[in-house]
Amino acid sequence: LLIGLEQPASDAELAGLRNRLWPEFHAVALYSGSDGGVARRTVGSKVKLEAPPAGGQVFAFRRLQEVMSPETTTAKFDQNAKGWDGVPGSPGYAHFRWMRRYVALYGRPSKASRILDFGSGAGWVGIEAAKAFPGCSLFLFDPSPEMVRIAEGNAAAEGIEPCVGRVGFGDQPPFPAPGEAPYDWVISSGVISFAPDGEAWLDGLCKTLAPGGDLCIGDIQLESFGFQKRRRTHPLLPVRELNAQSAAHVRRALEARGFRFLGGSSYQLTFPIPQLMHLNETKLGGVLSRPLLWMNQLGASLSRLFGGSGKGFFDSWVMHFKAPGE
Repeated sequence: LLIGLEQPASDAELAGLRNRLWPEFHAVALYSGSDGGVARRTVGSKVKLEAPPAGGQVFAFRRLQEVMSPETTTAKFDQNAKGWDGVPGSPGYAHFRWMRRYVALYGRPSKASRILDFGSGAGWVGIEAAKAFPGCSLFLFDPSPEMVRIAEGNAAAEGIEPCVGRVGFGDQPPFPAPGEAPYDWVISSGVISFAPDGEAWLDGLCKTLAPGGDLCIGDIQLESFGFQKRRRTHPLLPVRELNAQSAAHVRRALEARGFRFLGGSSYQLTFPIPQLMHLNETKLGGVLSRPLLWMNQLGASLSRLFGGSGKGFFDSWVMHFKAPGE
């Protein structure tokens, strides 16, 4: 879908147009003409094209089912895999590892022998969980073969054995395969917002747990003040920001499937902390790394202490459940 505008619109006006077309269509690019030529904006980039001077704007959309198709998701994840692994020694690496450790240990059970990282990315959430139980078996999967390769390599480097990785999607998870046992601890962090069908994804998630097993699930916060501001003012956003599920919705959906809620809270302070972290990593050489990490650690602790209140001040949520059949 291409929408032509004779007169340039503000970013807020374009964001409003995008919001009206969601969820049938997702904005993927904005072309703006001027006396200097044509510029193409996408999420995170702006490129000047080889084109004659022109006026107006063209807003480009794709159908959501195409943007979130398995083929598109796999290609995108393969392309971004290395950037999602974190860079040891970089200004933001301590925060990168803390976030994953926080989720991994949030719903730590008293014992676990079979741990599944449900949508593993680079594997660090599952790795941190497995390190808490020496001798346990770690299983992980991701839509991206490259991500699975990286995750298995990270697990091996951390001494996690055995670690079994497979390629797959949450609505039809590759674990457990026929004849394999389910898992007593399942962790899924930052995955459901990538799912085109959240209900089918939750059905797949629930099938992986052993009776009475522990589930820890987390994702980005739909009600975050920072994300709300971005939806009002940014015409181009990652699809997962618009597709995010609230913690309350996920809780209701899991409880309807027989899961028992054990606790939940928020973490990762919202605007302007992420912007300060980006500035710290790109311009300040890491001088603010420790203070920003301490602020996020304190914020997460306070949110947990007060039962998850103040969710608008945080960009992420996490919850702990017990599977039925205990």
